[in-house]
Amino acid sequence: MPAYDRTFSPPAPVADLILTHPATGVRSDPLRGKLDSGADIVVIPEVLVEALGLSPHARAWARGYDGTYSQRQVYYARLSIEGFELPGVRCIATDRRDVLVGRNVLNRFVITLDGRQLRFHLRPA
Repeated sequence: MPAYDRTFSPPAPVADLILTHPATGVRSDPLRGKLDSGADIVVIPEVLVEALGLSPHARAWARGYDGTYSQRQVYYARLSIEGFELPGVRCIATDRRDVLVGRNVLNRFVITLDGRQLRFHLRPA
């Protein structure tokens, strides 16, 4: 079972992941993605868009944690999370350093959070 990341306060479930361009196969370095059931969609750092050469497919309205709305480009990428491969994952990019793994990915899994032991388990739904 993967461990929570104790650098967050309180500690948070954070998964190992890799993003890959769906056509070219260009891959990111290994990343950490915070499991965020409050996020509708995967949110990636803007620097990954350029690094992977992702192309926008649409625009979508997004509301930030502070309640403000903004329009964001929508991208698609393959996502490997804790060894599970997911093709065509919809994501948006913002000016951030880490990845938020939203419900569009989380809802594909049964997730067990063990807060007392600071561990979690993912298995396909």
